[in-house]
Amino acid sequence: MREIKNQYRVYGRTKGRKKICIKKINIINKYKINFSSDIQNNSKIIIDIGSGYGESSIFLAKKNSDALIIAAERFLDGNINLSKKIFNLKIKNIKIFEGNIIEFFDSIEMKKYFSEIWILFPDPWPKNRHHKRRLINENFLLNLHLFLKKHAIVYISTDSKSYLVSIMEIIYKIRKKFVWETCTPDKWSYELDDLPLTKFYIKAEKSKTTPFFIKLRKI
Repeated sequence: MREIKNQYRVYGRTKGRKKICIKKINIINKYKINFSSDIQNNSKIIIDIGSGYGESSIFLAKKNSDALIIAAERFLDGNINLSKKIFNLKIKNIKIFEGNIIEFFDSIEMKKYFSEIWILFPDPWPKNRHHKRRLINENFLLNLHLFLKKHAIVYISTDSKSYLVSIMEIIYKIRKKFVWETCTPDKWSYELDDLPLTKFYIKAEKSKTTPFFIKLRKI
């Protein structure tokens, strides 16, 4: 296993403004991922990057009962909310990773583990000076490529036009690594596919901004 870096810089808040009691925090521990067993012992693994309050992870777990869903989220309130849903719905195939997704990949061996990666409505960091904080960049997708199984799928959605343009430019640069299966505007609509109605999708709908959907297949 590769050496894990001591620090992974995280931007923005990692918990809400309200105080959270220890009892609520402890519920997450029951569902935390075990790197040595959970990843090694599952043949189909789907990562939900930035799982938020858990709507997308619950959706994926129900739709893929034969798969392990890894909900990767650094926001404490979201992980507590997801843990409650897992408990109440008696879902058995979701594990939670708390922290920076870069740290997650640095914590596992470089093997082709994953069948699908979902990145729904990542923080767009709209100010120009903050664009470097965006998760999706060329290096990130190239690193992701190393862990994906043959013909694995990466799903991305955003309601930010500037982020969409940036992602399109990146896709062109790495076109030898991924096929963009939804490459024409008539296929960009989020509503065309059976996708989770997350908090941020609903927020985009209310603000009358258009959610864009991208599907990449590993070559």
